[in-house]
Amino acid sequence: MKDGIPLRVKASAAVSRGSVWQGPLAVAKLPRLAASLAERDGELSVQLEAGLDGTGKPQLRGRICGELALTCQRCMKPFRWPLQVELDLRLVTSEAEEKRLLHECEPLLVEDDTLPLQTLVEEEVLLALPIAPRCPDCT
Repeated sequence: MKDGIPLRVKASAAVSRGSVWQGPLAVAKLPRLAASLAERDGELSVQLEAGLDGTGKPQLRGRICGELALTCQRCMKPFRWPLQVELDLRLVTSEAEEKRLLHECEPLLVEDDTLPLQTLVEEEVLLALPIAPRCPDCT
């Protein structure tokens, strides 16, 4: 088990070894996410595991947790928003395979045998953010 979340890893090696990464990831290292928050401080707790699923297909599973500072779209005040994202991605190597599996699972296209782990974490968190955040007082 490795501490920390690397910027990128070789996908085939990570899957064959059953690599696991866990640790904090500073929000400041995720520029697109940081730009959408009320405060850029803090960190996310990330756990990722590469391996094979029950059918022998490559996958990446994990969890991302933390609290993010969002701006309420009603009162415009910052508030803390709890984040919990579960990942279960099937790793694919072609757009045709990605398109074919779209209705069965959540495919992730792996290009040049590279898994950009920090970018992937950032994208998953951005997708989980509410479109129009509201604080508990304005809900």
